[in-house]
Amino acid sequence: MHFRFLVAAVLAAAILGGCGGSGGGSNNSGPAHIFVADGSNNRIVEVDDMTGAGWATFGSLGSGTGQFDVPTGIAFDSLGRIYICDYFNDRIVRIDDINGTNWTEFGTSGSGTGQFVQPYKIAIDALDRIYVTDSGNNRVVRFDDMNGSNWKTLGSSGSGTNQFSDPIGIAVAPNFQVYVSDFGNNRIVRMDDMNGSNWTTLGASGSGTGQFNAAVDISLDTHGHMLICDRSGRVVQTGLMNTTGWTELPMNLPQSAGYDGTKIYIVDQNDDVLTRVDSIAGDNLATFGSTGSGTDQFDSPVAVRVKHG
Repeated sequence: MHFRFLVAAVLAAAILGGCGGSGGGSNNSGPAHIFVADGSNNRIVEVDDMTGAGWATFGSLGSGTGQFDVPTGIAFDSLGRIYICDYFNDRIVRIDDINGTNWTEFGTSGSGTGQFVQPYKIAIDALDRIYVTDSGNNRVVRFDDMNGSNWKTLGSSGSGTNQFSDPIGIAVAPNFQVYVSDFGNNRIVRMDDMNGSNWTTLGASGSGTGQFNAAVDISLDTHGHMLICDRSGRVVQTGLMNTTGWTELPMNLPQSAGYDGTKIYIVDQNDDVLTRVDSIAGDNLATFGSTGSGTDQFDSPVAVRVKHG
């Protein structure tokens, strides 16, 4: 099934039944705050640690200020502001904090300049430029600020060079290389810039080493690793665009994973939990959360990122 309709079916059904390096320019100083896009609850959750201390939420279902229709991506800029992909509202939202201070939104539905169709994940580079996987338009978009200045796109539908089939995850390295999980093509793509220079791919359809079956999120660490969520039931860590050190952590339906130093945080869309491990080997595994819409609960969490300070 085409991913846009798959995620719509999975998340919309959950909503109707009542039951988503790449984080941006913030540094690793100060206390950690874990942010989760709690998809079917249409809110952003912040906790301080794996006990749920400091639990706070923002958002409700809708298309107005303070509302989301399935938030799917989270990133932070150098000022610590929070950027969110509002999937079914076809827009990007920026807030200063979990209280929703200085709500700013950008985007309308469509395929033109300043438009999105189901934006899925978001990343911020060292210059605070904003990158979005515009999944419904099979392209990656970059713009300088929430006015959409210097709007630039790359991609069209397909499986060749400069083409995507449902681009989902995105990460930007310190040297501005862009990494994309190309969901429908079961591959990871790297390019040097938004012109597609040095287009490089890794992956094929399958469940073995160097293969993917629905890669939905990608993060980078500072030690030359990629972290890839594969919805087939695993989180993969491997070298940058190679299979050096390829290691898998089994999960149920992992939807997003991110680094915080050496620790790895994962959200599982089926189990409705936040998981933390000290390494991809699964050391000191800890989980938090249960299914629901109350305190310490999630319903189809789609993204996780850690912010310091």
